[in-house]
Amino acid sequence: VLWTSSLFNGPCPPLLAFNMGTLGFMTPNTPNEHEETLRAFTSRAVQLNLRRRLACRVVRATRDARGRVVGTAEESTCTVLNEIVVDRGPSPYLTNVEVFCDGAYITQVQGDGLIIATPTGSTAYSLAAGGSMVHPQVPGILFTPICPHSLSFRPLVFPDSVMLRVQVPLTAKNPAFVAFDGKGRQELRPGDAVELCISRWALPEVCMEPPTVEWVSAITNGLHWNRATSSRKSGTGRLGSAANARRA
Repeated sequence: VLWTSSLFNGPCPPLLAFNMGTLGFMTPNTPNEHEETLRAFTSRAVQLNLRRRLACRVVRATRDARGRVVGTAEESTCTVLNEIVVDRGPSPYLTNVEVFCDGAYITQVQGDGLIIATPTGSTAYSLAAGGSMVHPQVPGILFTPICPHSLSFRPLVFPDSVMLRVQVPLTAKNPAFVAFDGKGRQELRPGDAVELCISRWALPEVCMEPPTVEWVSAITNGLHWNRATSSRKSGTGRLGSAANARRA
């Protein structure tokens, strides 16, 4: 799904995905039932889940012959479905970047890095870094630090109308690195920045079931959300089985 999304920086056709991998979080349809699924798709009305994407561009600092920053120039653009990650790369030192929202200074990030994700990407790297799971139809941009050098630096969710800018300050001693959906890794030198906002072109995902039903099924079966609690309540898990054995 990520690869297909990367093919369309602009409008994207509806996507009916089949699970050919392992987790299959965004691919609820199985290949063994592809004929039945395709017949159902062509014979009845289906719903589309519009998965928001991020429009990103890398802005490079331009320098004169003496190496002094004299301006900026746009270098590249791309659209991502899950997240962008700004991290320290191979450097043993902390990442040091500044974050701006709609041109206003927000904070300075010191740590292993920063994840800026869509609601679709909330169940990927952002979740592993301590971010919340967000329904893909919730309009927002997730802001999740990676191992921050502060106990009070908690994840945030920005509205989907903002423009975020992550910049390596001119005083930074080391560069940062940015990756887009885990690919296209680039170095960000002091003065360089990456700007992003919600793309006007979402990824339309074909849902054979209501989108919320498919999403809850994915986090329950794929991520085992609330699985242990449900097992204890029903008495069908290992703890419940042991308790029943003692009663017997």
